[in-house]
Amino acid sequence: MDVPEIFRGYALVRVTALVYVLAVDAVRLPSVAHPAVLVAVMLAVSAWTAFTLWSYASPARRRTWVLVLDLVATLVLVALSPWVLGPGSEQSVVPLWTASAPMALALWRDWSWGVLAAVLVSVVDLAAMTSTEVANWGGKLGFVLLTGGLGYLVAALRRSTCERERITASAAAMAERARLSRLVHDGVLQVLALVERDAPSFGPRGLLMATAARQQEVELRRLLQSDHGEDDIDVTVADLAAVLDRHASASVTISTPAGRVLVDNEVAAELDQAVSEVLTNVARHAGPGAKAWVLLEREGEDVVVSVRDNGVGGQLEDFEDAHRRGRFGVRHSIRSRVSDLGGVATLRTAPGRGVEWEFRIPGGRAQ
Repeated sequence: MDVPEIFRGYALVRVTALVYVLAVDAVRLPSVAHPAVLVAVMLAVSAWTAFTLWSYASPARRRTWVLVLDLVATLVLVALSPWVLGPGSEQSVVPLWTASAPMALALWRDWSWGVLAAVLVSVVDLAAMTSTEVANWGGKLGFVLLTGGLGYLVAALRRSTCERERITASAAAMAERARLSRLVHDGVLQVLALVERDAPSFGPRGLLMATAARQQEVELRRLLQSDHGEDDIDVTVADLAAVLDRHASASVTISTPAGRVLVDNEVAAELDQAVSEVLTNVARHAGPGAKAWVLLEREGEDVVVSVRDNGVGGQLEDFEDAHRRGRFGVRHSIRSRVSDLGGVATLRTAPGRGVEWEFRIPGGRAQ
C-alpha cells in the first residue's frame, strides 16, 4: 500500500542531498581535474533528481526499472568520481546523494533490496577511493545498516497501517450489518410474519404462501444472526469484477462472472487503467457510434480481460507501429502495465472489424 507521508519524507531527504551536492561541487569546482565534466554532472544530477521525484510521487509511475536505473546512475557517478575530481580525492562527485537510490529501493520494494543496493554503492565507492582508512569502512557499514533499518521500519509501518484499515473496515461492516438488521427486522420480517399468519385463510395457495414466508423468515434470521465474514475482510485485495463494472455506460457493456474475482489491489488498479486507456482509444479512434464490450473470465489460475469494439479497426501493422512509437498509449499505458504484472497483452484487429485486446494475468482468485 502507498503512504503519502513516506514519499514526502523521502523527497525532503533527496532534495536536501541535492542541495548539498551542488554546494560542495561548486566550492571545489576550481580545483578538480575536469571542471566542465563536474558542471555537467551537477546539471545531470539535478535533472535526474527532478525526474525520479516525479516518478516516485505516484505508485503508477513507481516502476521497478526506474528504481534500478536510479541505482545504476548512482553507481556510474561514484565510479567516475576519481577521474572527474582528480588523484587523491576522498569523496564522490555526489556525496550524500548516493544514499537516495538504495533508500528508494528499501522504501518501495523491500528492505533487502535496499541493503543489496547500499552494499553495491559502498563497494564501488571504496574501490574508487585511494584511502583504506578503517573509518571509511565503518561509515559504509553504517550506511548499509541504516538503509536496511529504514526499509524494515517502513515495512512495519505499512503492516500497521494495513491492520488499522482492516480493523476500521471491519468496524464499518459490523455497523452496516447492524443497521441492515434493524431495517430488515422492522420491515421485511414483520411483513413475512404477517403473511405467515394470515395467508392460510386464503386457501391452498395461501397455505403455500405462508410456508414460503416461513422459510424466508428462517433464512433471513439465520443470515442476520450469522457472524461469518466479519473477520475475513482483506483490504489488500479487490474485486476485479466490481472494478470493471464502473466502466459500464450506454456505449460500453460489461460482462463479469457471477462470483467475485479477487486480485491484489495493484493488479486491479493496473488493469483498470489499461482498460480505461483502451476505452479512451475506442471513443477517439473507433468511429462515431462505436460500442465496446468488456469481458472478464477465469481460466484456471489466470484472469482474462477482453475488450473489443465494433469500430473501424485497422491493419495490425499500423498498431504495431504505434506501439514502437509509443502512440495511442499502446506501449506505456496498455502493454507495459500488463507486462509489469507478469501478464500478456494480445491485440487483434482487421479493417472494418474493430479492435480486440486480451489481457491475461496469472494468479487471480475467485469467490
